Order: sequence, then structure tokens, then C-alpha cells
Amino acid sequence: MKDGIYFVVFRSNQRDFGNGTVVVKDNAVNGGDFGFTYRGKIEGGMLTLRVNQHDPSASSVFPGVKNFELSLSLQESGRGYQLNGSVVGMPQMKISIDAKFIGELI
Repeated sequence: MKDGIYFVVFRSNQRDFGNGTVVVKDNAVNGGDFGFTYRGKIEGGMLTLRVNQHDPSASSVFPGVKNFELSLSLQESGRGYQLNGSVVGMPQMKISIDAKFIGELI
């Protein structure tokens, strides 16, 4: 992924959705939203992303799962990227993420 700031919108196959912001620099991904932090590394067209709940009152995109790791494939799309994958060890829990490039880094 190109270094920069991205607005992300995610949807799971558990009929849940949400959004947040991530910053990509040198293949490291860091970000979050009102209830979760996201941290990961891009290697060979794949992103491994660790998601941790920081607000216990926030609901997860995967009901009942508070801290998890995602394995995501990356595909360039228009003004950003499309990411698709699932929770590591739980392939039935699928997720789709649209990452829209919204700004350069300083």
C-alpha cells in the first residue's frame, strides 16, 4: 500500500459493519476507531492485522470476539484499496474492507 492516511469502511459476514482511520508507513499499518486499535504489517500483497478492543462497551464487527488477527489480501481499487480476508483460525468469519486514500503523510 502507498504510504498515507486512509478512511476504512469494513463489513463482516456476521451482518455487522463499521469504520475507522489507518496510517500506512513503510508497510506498517496503525489505526483505530472508537472501540478498537488496529496494528499490522504488509508483506507480499498480504496484510496481517491485529485488532484489539480498548473500549469494553464497543461492539465488535464479529459479535463476541474482542481481540483477533485478520489475514487480508490487498487489491488496488480507484482511490485506495480493497482488502478481503478472515479471522486467523476462524475462516468462517470473513471481512471486506474498503480503504480510501485521504491524505499524504508529513
